[in-house]
Amino acid sequence: MAITSRIAAGLVVLALLSTATLAVRGAMQERRGRAEQAFRLARQCALTCAASPSSTRASEQAKCRETASNAAELSLEMPEHDGLQLELQAALDELAHALESGDGQRLTMAIDRCTRAGSALGWAVGNTRLP
Repeated sequence: MAITSRIAAGLVVLALLSTATLAVRGAMQERRGRAEQAFRLARQCALTCAASPSSTRASEQAKCRETASNAAELSLEMPEHDGLQLELQAALDELAHALESGDGQRLTMAIDRCTRAGSALGWAVGNTRLP
C-alpha cells in the first residue's frame, strides 16, 4: 500500500511539472510572438514613412517613432537574452532615433539594420527595400 501511494504521488508530481513546463513554454511563445508582431509593425511603418513625401512625413514619423519605441521595449521581454535579442533591441532603438532625426539616409540604414536583426531571429521580413 505504501509503495502504491508513493507511485501515485510521484505521478501527480510529474503531471504538475509537465503542466507548469507547458505553461511556461506557452508564455514564452506568446512573448516572442508579441515582439515579432511589434517588430513587423515598426518596420512596415518606417518603410511607409520613408517612402512618403516630406510634406506628410512629420506626423507619420511621430507615429512610427512611437511604434518603434514600443517594439524595442517588447523585444526586451523576449525569452532569448542573447546577442540576437540585444541586436534587435538596439536596431529598433536606432530606428526610433532615425525617425526622430528626420534624416532619410539614417532612416534607410536603420531599416536595413532592423531587417537584418529580424532575419537573424528567423523572422520572414518580406519587402526588404524601400518602394
